[in-house]
Amino acid sequence: MSVFDEPAEEPDQIRDQLRRLFRYRAFILLGLVLGLLGGGAVFVLAGPTYTATGEVVVHAISTAPFEAGGISADKQISMGTERQIAQSASVAAGAAKALRERTDPAVLQRDLRVSNPPETQTLLFEYSADSADRASALVNAFVHAYLTYRQDAAAQRIETTVGKLGDELKPLMAQRKVLDRRIADASGGAGRAADESERRDLVSQIADLQGRISSLKSLDTTAGDIVRKGDPPAFPSSPGLAMLLLAGAVGGLVLGILAAWVRSVLEPRVRSVADVQDNLRAPVLGILPRRRGGEQVLEVGRSGHGNRAEAYRTIAFRLMHDLRFSGTDSLLIVSPRENAEALSVAVNLAGAFAEIGNDILLVEADLRTPQLAQRLPLRPGHGRPVPGSWAEGERLAVEAGVDGRFELLPGREVPNPARVLSSPQFARLLNAPSGPDERVVVVTGPLLSHADGLAVAKQGAGVVVVCDLNEVRRDDLDRVWELITGAGGHILGAVLDKGRRGPSLRRLTDGGPTRRKRGSHQPRTTVVAPSVRPGPPAPRTGPVGADGASADARPLRG
Repeated sequence: MSVFDEPAEEPDQIRDQLRRLFRYRAFILLGLVLGLLGGGAVFVLAGPTYTATGEVVVHAISTAPFEAGGISADKQISMGTERQIAQSASVAAGAAKALRERTDPAVLQRDLRVSNPPETQTLLFEYSADSADRASALVNAFVHAYLTYRQDAAAQRIETTVGKLGDELKPLMAQRKVLDRRIADASGGAGRAADESERRDLVSQIADLQGRISSLKSLDTTAGDIVRKGDPPAFPSSPGLAMLLLAGAVGGLVLGILAAWVRSVLEPRVRSVADVQDNLRAPVLGILPRRRGGEQVLEVGRSGHGNRAEAYRTIAFRLMHDLRFSGTDSLLIVSPRENAEALSVAVNLAGAFAEIGNDILLVEADLRTPQLAQRLPLRPGHGRPVPGSWAEGERLAVEAGVDGRFELLPGREVPNPARVLSSPQFARLLNAPSGPDERVVVVTGPLLSHADGLAVAKQGAGVVVVCDLNEVRRDDLDRVWELITGAGGHILGAVLDKGRRGPSLRRLTDGGPTRRKRGSHQPRTTVVAPSVRPGPPAPRTGPVGADGASADARPLRG
């Protein structure tokens, strides 16, 4: 594949990721519902919030407020300081006193916000309460408390300074009176001139102090003007029910998607065809549709042209054209763990091979709990009983409808199944067919429960692994690959079964696996073929694919 084909896989990967998330749609729905409930609870418990606004222009203390340059540098206003004063506990205490409330001033401060727009001498008071009238009353109380506090503080500072200057002025006035009497009593001379000079200096000091006192008393102590009064707001400032529900839905949806993603990451089961191929190192031969209730084990040739029967025929057709299978005369059907569909796959593949024209021997190598003879339409065949030898025992004929029949070697409980399956008699059964068109299909118990399947795989049989898409785990497939390849067997592929439709609650919490297809450089999956019965196998004239199958056995798309 060239580098120009790589971006074409990105939409498939995105779709696969979305499918992985939506498999756990219960988490997404639960998060959405919880978010909606949370938004509704906030609206009910918190209630509406009203915000009233008041605006004040702050004035500096000045002797000439209407003249340019009337404010000295030491009397310039620091709006940061004024903002801190407006939010102080003293102002809050004044507001509580004005409203005659016994509420702690610290409690009143919580819902007050004071801001200063840039490049202005304006303070913006905002107060939030559970009612419009209370918000208006409190914001106005804070505005008046701030102005009162600032004006009282300025007046107090002026009064203190005037008092200090007055204390300095009193002894000077008394001293001037003494000098006035001395000058009046003196008749002239050097003493009188000295007293008059001292009096002139004293009068200058008194005039300076009196000027300073007069200047302080003339200061404008107005703290500021109210530009906007805090009227009761007509609408609540808090989000309404619709906005809270929308925010809750968005937040809940995000949490639900996050929970679904975590669940998808921690999922131990295989959740796509690509997962099966990655862990089993083999292609997927076919995907069986869901089984309907009441269907028999043998579906090929007996249940009409159903989807499952056509899927079995497609898998058999591909196996007949697989070069890896053409080199062996036996086929092992096995499942990783307990899966009744392994029996169904073995029986129906045997029926499909019989339709094509092969002589098929179906061997039930489950020597612990055999059950196949009771579930198939049998009639006695030509028996070749050998006492004590199960592998050379009696064979029964299975009626596969009008399309043909095949032989069955039913299982039989034996004391040591592993020894029987490793015996020379069983090896001859697998590797020495009675005719050129005879093939042996073997089905054993779960591979990870017993070693019976390994005893068959080491005889050189090609292995088909049957996986339940709802139950099989990645670790199980890795273990199956290690065991079969370690025993000398080779895996031809996997057959995926959708199983039966699960309970409604399970379908809600787990939407099932995805079926993302791979690129052309990776093994392909096989889907169900159209309802056309395969005829005899065509000559393998096409090129051989990457997975060992010829080009004629490419997946059929239906």
